[in-house]
Amino acid sequence: MKKIRIFFVLTFSAACVLLCSCGKKAGSSQQEIGSVTIFGNSIVAHDPAPDIGWTGDWGMAASCRDSDFVHILKKEIGHLGPETQVAWGNLAAFEREWDTYDLSQLDKYGKSDLIIVKISENVQYQEGMETRFTTRYDELIRKLSGPQTAVIIAEGFWPTPVNDIIRRYASAHGYPFVALSDLFANDKTNAAIGLFENEGVANHPSDKGMRNIAARILETLKTYNFKQ
Repeated sequence: MKKIRIFFVLTFSAACVLLCSCGKKAGSSQQEIGSVTIFGNSIVAHDPAPDIGWTGDWGMAASCRDSDFVHILKKEIGHLGPETQVAWGNLAAFEREWDTYDLSQLDKYGKSDLIIVKISENVQYQEGMETRFTTRYDELIRKLSGPQTAVIIAEGFWPTPVNDIIRRYASAHGYPFVALSDLFANDKTNAAIGLFENEGVANHPSDKGMRNIAARILETLKTYNFKQ
């Protein structure tokens, strides 16, 4: 009887491990990364908006295209893997309408080998939203990724309880998580305050802030194998 009990425990434990493994994303830092897509909002890219004092078409508040965090990462990824393709997309509409957003609008984005998702800034936090938002955030990640896609989760630049929800989601799914909100909270020179009259624009990352965002994400990217 004792042997039977031991066998049952071992069998049950093995089954649990198998189930947990099956539920986890297949993307691995060991696979070759030939394509990367960076998803975000106006910090990734924003069309010209002269009415608020923004005339660029890159990451808002950066002084030039090459100074936003996307283009900094594109350059650095080029060093890690010269044959790796880098693209980016804007998820601001999902942030603002996350509970009702039609995810089919994201069909235009292909399935990259690795995606970086950095949102939260435009999500309006409300008490009791965590369960529903987590479900919708998971649907977003699954929509943007394929069976073998590696996923990196980054929080928003501005402090918000939504960042905590995203961090818990990343931990539960075993995704690398990049903390960013302390950059704004602890050192306002990471924002473009004083460089733009419009407060909304000025609260976006300065060139320094963009460099720091890129540097933190790059630390995680360095653990991946990029196409040479």
